[in-house]
Amino acid sequence: MEAVNYSKFCYYKIVEDDLDSIEPEKVEFLDGALQRMCGIGIDEPPCQLVYEDFFPGFEYRWTTWVDQLDFVTKGKAEITYYQPPAWEEKITVLVEAPCLYLIPRGTPIVWKILGDEVYRHISVDIPNPLFPTELAKSLTGK
Repeated sequence: MEAVNYSKFCYYKIVEDDLDSIEPEKVEFLDGALQRMCGIGIDEPPCQLVYEDFFPGFEYRWTTWVDQLDFVTKGKAEITYYQPPAWEEKITVLVEAPCLYLIPRGTPIVWKILGDEVYRHISVDIPNPLFPTELAKSLTGK
């Protein structure tokens, strides 16, 4: 049995400019879709949180390899996913801020961003997948 690995208390005050000040980048493995994201200082053994924008006019394809909770703060999207473990059930839902949802590990998922507004969300990955992220400028003072 593993020893208990305690986390530290973490706090992040949502600062819209933490994302608005980041230049969107094309993501090659997402067929050139634009994305911007930053770490928000909650990066402990049980979870990692990132603040992220998806942009209108693109589809974002992903397969989760950890459980993921998304807290949507702005925008709307059509989400199509295949329910694990056998991926026999294809489901499409419309999500619109403010909302939250759980994506179980192993889920193939596609976000189609609707409207003219960015799709802004905070993703909580459980357990921590150790994605490399730059910290938000409100946390670094830059």
